[in-house]
Amino acid sequence: MNATFFQKIVKIDPNAWVLTFFSPKFELGIFANINQLLAESYPTLRILHQSTLVDESDWQNNADKSQAEQTSPVSIFQWIVTGVDDDFGKNIKQIFKDFEQIDINAVPIAKLTRPHKLALFDMDSTLIEQEVIVELAKKAGIGEQVDIITESAMRGEIDFDESFTRRVALLKGLKSDFLDEIIKQNITFSLGAKRLISTLKNNGYHVVLVSGGFSYFAEYVKTQLGIDEIYANELDVIDGELTGKVTSPIVNGAKKAEILQAVAKRLNIDVADTVAVGDGANDLPMLALADIGVAYRAKPVVQEQANYAINQTGLDGVLAVLGLTAED
Repeated sequence: MNATFFQKIVKIDPNAWVLTFFSPKFELGIFANINQLLAESYPTLRILHQSTLVDESDWQNNADKSQAEQTSPVSIFQWIVTGVDDDFGKNIKQIFKDFEQIDINAVPIAKLTRPHKLALFDMDSTLIEQEVIVELAKKAGIGEQVDIITESAMRGEIDFDESFTRRVALLKGLKSDFLDEIIKQNITFSLGAKRLISTLKNNGYHVVLVSGGFSYFAEYVKTQLGIDEIYANELDVIDGELTGKVTSPIVNGAKKAEILQAVAKRLNIDVADTVAVGDGANDLPMLALADIGVAYRAKPVVQEQANYAINQTGLDGVLAVLGLTAED
């Protein structure tokens, strides 16, 4: 599907919504429960269009591809519905909050007809599966200490700048040679990451990596995935050792939102035509600012506040939220 198709539906009903279901496996009973709950909450709801975006045949060739290029082994169905109110998106999250094996996202169809052309992505635990600072800490023999601080910060329990400064300080004396070693041995891309980025690029998106992690690793991710530009923290290295400091202003939550605005302005793109994806509390400002902010396998505080969330699929599930397919 694409914006042209959604524009046709908008002419029929400008207040329609795109309702997308993600699950490893759909049983008839699941749809029976979905229909019952929707009928009870929205008796006037009517389905205008139904399609299968991803099914088992789409991931049969996964074994021949890298993880980043694979299609998530999750079935995705999409309905375009009418007869609902303006709070439909918020209500859907509550109605189906107990469906642990299924993600449901509702997006106003008018939003999907907008010319989204800028997408910002967090790096750690989003584009890649690791938290790089944790991997560095393991090399330094202080993994448990840093892990505790990292998790607390990502849950929003302590200030990001303070936690970041404390974690980096613990890395003092670590040999910089370990940076390449971590890239070679420890960094893996999230399922569907390259598939997602390639599709966005094919649809005219400018893609930006904006990370509270480190530029050394962000440059590697940029090259591997074909990302346009990066913003991250610069590790200070003297005589082949980390000093426990960074040489640039910390890329925190506020900074991420500022970067989104600055890049959009530079490219003459309206902020209302932007997308952001992340998993941690420091991603919330940019998720809230973007027109479509997606929490990807995120911490509870992020899932609660983000308008859209993906837990069942890899990163390529973002395509369905945006109304895109890899064939577009």
